[in-house]
This record gives sequence, structure tokens and C-alpha cells, in this order.
Amino acid sequence: MNESIEGNSANPSRLSRRQMANGLTGVLSRLSSLARVAFEEVEPLLSPKVLAQAADLLPQQSFTRTRTALLRAAGARIGAHSLIQGPVRITGFGNACRYLSIGTHTIITGPLHLDLGAPVRIGNGVRIGHDVSLLTVNHAIGTEALRSGTRTFQGIEIGDGTWIASRVTVLPNVTIGAGVVVAAGAVVTRDVPANTLVAGVPARVIRSLSVDK
Repeated sequence: MNESIEGNSANPSRLSRRQMANGLTGVLSRLSSLARVAFEEVEPLLSPKVLAQAADLLPQQSFTRTRTALLRAAGARIGAHSLIQGPVRITGFGNACRYLSIGTHTIITGPLHLDLGAPVRIGNGVRIGHDVSLLTVNHAIGTEALRSGTRTFQGIEIGDGTWIASRVTVLPNVTIGAGVVVAAGAVVTRDVPANTLVAGVPARVIRSLSVDK
């Protein structure tokens, strides 16, 4: 009689453990499905941003090849022998890195701010100094209630061999020709002819530069 009572009293405990295990398995399965769906939804948007943010966190003048590789993985097109030596802060919607194209043998010192709402094309053999901003987003002048009106997006192109010195700002819809020097602190608001030196706010042509024949 005692054995029968002990046997019956043990069954509820064993059933309870099985039920708990089954319930836990079901919960884990649902969580796994939820995580998979969430990853599929978010991955196209977040992964490039995470890679670009990781590149921005690396110290100046170190991890240069790693930073360049991270930006390539984030969607930027960067040619052979080009290096990003300092932080690059990328702003824009979605995978903004897809708008960035850098040619070969170009060196960007950084920090560089890229506001990417339209393509930015940087040519071959370009040098970009400290604290430069390349901005492709602008606003129309709105009413008195909101002067920062409708957004517009226009690209920037920098020609081969150009040197952009420190603290230069390039505004949207600007093409800088090949072989240009943009002096430190300039604000470039309009196209710059090839092989010229420009300076000032707004930038203007100071003189033409020699061309090797």
C-alpha cells in the first residue's frame, strides 16, 4: 500500500517537469522565430549603419586598414590603395554609405563628416585634411513659421588629384575639378574649375595652377 501511494505521489512531479520542459521549448521556439523575423526586418537597415559607426569609433591615425574595410563592408565603394586615417561620421537615411564612392590612392585624414542624401564621388589621388564636411542635404527657405523648408538632395564630385585642406565645407550640387587646391576654412558653394586654387567664404578662385605637360 505504501509503495502504491509513493508511486502515485511521484507521477504528478514527473508530469509537472515534463510540462515545464515542453512549455519552455515552446517559448524558446517562439522567441527564436520572433528573433529571426526581427533580424530579417532590421538587418538591411541596421547592419551597414553599425559597421559605419564602428569605423567612426576607431582612434585617429590607427586601424586605418580596418576602418577602410569596415566602410567597404557598409556599402561604400573605395578603390585600391585608398585609406581612411581618421573618424568618418556618416549621416543620412537608411544605408547612406551606398552614396559614397572613393577612387584609388586617395587618403582621407579625418575627422570627416559626410551628410549623404545624394552621391558623393571622390576621385583618384585626392587628399582630404582634418575636419572637412561634405554636405549633400539642403533646405529651401520656408515661411516665417519655419525658415528651414523643404529638403533637397544634390550630389558632390571631387576630381582626381585635388587637395581639400582642413576645415573645408563643401555644399550640395558642387563639382570640384581635377587638380584643385581648396584652402583651409573655405566654404565651397559653386563649381570649381580644374587646376585652380580657391579660398574664402564663399570660396572664389585665387589663381590658376600650373599643369604638367
